[in-house]
Amino acid sequence: MKMIETIRKTITEFCQDFIDYPYLCYTEHGQHALFYTMLYNGIPEEQRYITYINQKVCILQKEYPTAGKLGKPQRQHWDIAVLESTQESIHVETGSYDYFNLVAAIEFGMNEAREHLQDDIERLCHVEANIEHGFIVHLYRLSESGKRFSNRDWSSKSPRIMTIENVRELSIGKSVEIFLGLADITGIHASGVWNIKDGQVLSLK
Repeated sequence: MKMIETIRKTITEFCQDFIDYPYLCYTEHGQHALFYTMLYNGIPEEQRYITYINQKVCILQKEYPTAGKLGKPQRQHWDIAVLESTQESIHVETGSYDYFNLVAAIEFGMNEAREHLQDDIERLCHVEANIEHGFIVHLYRLSESGKRFSNRDWSSKSPRIMTIENVRELSIGKSVEIFLGLADITGIHASGVWNIKDGQVLSLK
């Protein structure tokens, strides 16, 4: 299985699990760790590591720096990055472990407003992003207003919740793949997972 297919399959399974069990992780950072583990286990053992200047390097990295500033005051970090696995793919202008070319970068957001998603899209699509494929995992975990299961939840009645159509509109003309996952234990919103790319929506659960 090609790496992008492995990543896409893992994201799909991760989001489907989130809908079934939204409280496995307390925070978004916990979601990062859980996804990292799932993706690491999904990559064939012989493909997980490369050797760079006599050092063993894992192709799966957390908080790997962006290739450039991407319009910001300084370099940032990707939530999850997958490094190219060939020596030729190392950024020739720097020749540094800090500047590998990337097969993919995956950005996460849990209970984040429109601005957060827009920023993720802009960074992943930036001309200096230096990635082949950009993925976004945008999650909502909702419970009852005044009786939230967790203080990290949003109310099911929050006006900040983006609809599928809102996300679809943001995706048009953008070379990024968005996975929208919504888990609402109140039933006010239909829980589900959708893959959204360039204005096309595919229901995954």
